[in-house]
Amino acid sequence: MTCLIIDDSPMARAALRSLIGEVDFLELAGECEDALSALKALQERPADLLFLDVEMPRMSGLELLDSLAHKPLVILITSKRDYAVEAFEYRVVDYLVKPVTYPRFVAAVQKARELFQQQDRKAGATEGSGQLFIKVNNALTRIVLEDVLFVQALGDYVTIVTRDKRHTVHFTMKEMEHRLPPARFVRTHRSYIVALDKIDNVEENSIAIGKNLIPVSESYRSAFFSRLDLL
Repeated sequence: MTCLIIDDSPMARAALRSLIGEVDFLELAGECEDALSALKALQERPADLLFLDVEMPRMSGLELLDSLAHKPLVILITSKRDYAVEAFEYRVVDYLVKPVTYPRFVAAVQKARELFQQQDRKAGATEGSGQLFIKVNNALTRIVLEDVLFVQALGDYVTIVTRDKRHTVHFTMKEMEHRLPPARFVRTHRSYIVALDKIDNVEENSIAIGKNLIPVSESYRSAFFSRLDLL
């Protein structure tokens, strides 16, 4: 999930930057010191999640939300507790009071991640071509999604592993996560996306798909297990 910090306090931005760096499913897209610069930043590069300070000069965080035609997920950050009612009315993900503690931060971003995945699943319900095309040696190669076992990140590339082949393409994991139907694929690690129906075994912090062992990181563990049909 890409996120944007919007806060007029340099210390608050630094604290949030440090917390975001501890969570592997968050990608910091940028920082803004006021709402007006945030408007410009969001026009140039939309973000999935905003860490938004309520009290800022010229335009408050709530006024910024009023001005957005498309509202991302929002976690409000404030030094006061007086905005709880407004936070509820704006349907923000969570409401954090400064100084933000690590456990409280993690709880809020996990909630945001679950909502983000729900949105993706709803969007994925209208998808379903069952295939994608990748460019290999100046030609387009068709990959049937039913054949995909998992995807692995390799620096600026990803390897798409199917039943009988491996295709390495210049792509990011975030882009792959958006391209693959969320009803059929799940992120288990910063470097792995797996096909749910290809999992043979799950043991402790790893998944077996055939002879391949794939890690499940702590940050993705809860969301991953919520996707399994457990008896």
